[in-house]
Amino acid sequence: MSKIFSVLAVSAALAVTSGIACNKSSEGGAPGTTNTFTVSPPTLPVSVKQGDKQTVTLTLNRGTGFQQTVNVTAQEPKGIKVTFDKSTVKAADSKEVAMSVSADKDAPLGDAVIKVTAKPEAGAETTFDVKVTVSAAK
Repeated sequence: MSKIFSVLAVSAALAVTSGIACNKSSEGGAPGTTNTFTVSPPTLPVSVKQGDKQTVTLTLNRGTGFQQTVNVTAQEPKGIKVTFDKSTVKAADSKEVAMSVSADKDAPLGDAVIKVTAKPEAGAETTFDVKVTVSAAK
């Protein structure tokens, strides 16, 4: 019985540290209150070919007391361009934001990370990573 428990504990620890168990950002706004928000990024890496573009959805999850405008920005790795259908998300807007990821024709092949920041009008911002895999154009 203790061996089974040990295997389960190790598996759970690996899932948490590898990000499998968590598919949202840390809390922004006023963490620990209802005046907070998180952002759910894509569950899988974005796969894009050199010279091509893919669009994924980010979801802004608002706490019951969170009514602020949130600005979304991205730190782009070399050879990758990121655009949002709306970089300013108001309280009355849809909670979904389309993020387009374009790879230059000569973008480096392999894995890269886009660091996305969601910043409210007041309070703490939150950041999260979106993984990108660039493959050769055919």
